[in-house]
Amino acid sequence: MNWETILCIGDSITIGARSYLGYPEYLGHYLQAKTGANWNVINHAVSGYTCRDICRHLNNNYPMVDLQKPSVATILIGTNDVKQETKLDAFGIAYEALIVKTKLLVPHNHIFLIKIPLLGVGVKYPYTFSMNEVIPKYNKVITELAKKYDLRTISLNTEPVEFYDGVHLNEAGSRSYAKQILKTILLEKGYEDIAD
Repeated sequence: MNWETILCIGDSITIGARSYLGYPEYLGHYLQAKTGANWNVINHAVSGYTCRDICRHLNNNYPMVDLQKPSVATILIGTNDVKQETKLDAFGIAYEALIVKTKLLVPHNHIFLIKIPLLGVGVKYPYTFSMNEVIPKYNKVITELAKKYDLRTISLNTEPVEFYDGVHLNEAGSRSYAKQILKTILLEKGYEDIAD
């Protein structure tokens, strides 16, 4: 059987806490439709986790993930760090540890670091719209680490109608994120026809 495995690391945004499927499952479905290969999706995400938490969780589940031999990975983590006001240097240390651990799992540097999305208008507490002022600082840390490890970053766009609560994605948002990530992966694989 022709197949590949994608590992998607994150928090409630990745897991699809407000939609039936998260963007990783939709991404696997779209990749299968576009490439003709079967895609094994590992949605390695936990609601409420910070970067430090997901790194430790991945460490505890490393053998299970490694057995599935992921060929590509995405990392979208940091919204809870923003909420908890994690110090930028501590966030950077935890994020770098997560990159190193992911590089051990995924060969050939096929890892995409997804920048922390801005929060939507009408965001629900405990998040506040003012958090958008500090998200770029965390994203700068991610960008600098991407350069250090020769990895690609992805910036995702979200329309107001794609949020459930200004933070979490509804079904339309999960599908939208999947399609945006899909385009980047397909371009790397040499596909020119990447229309929806």
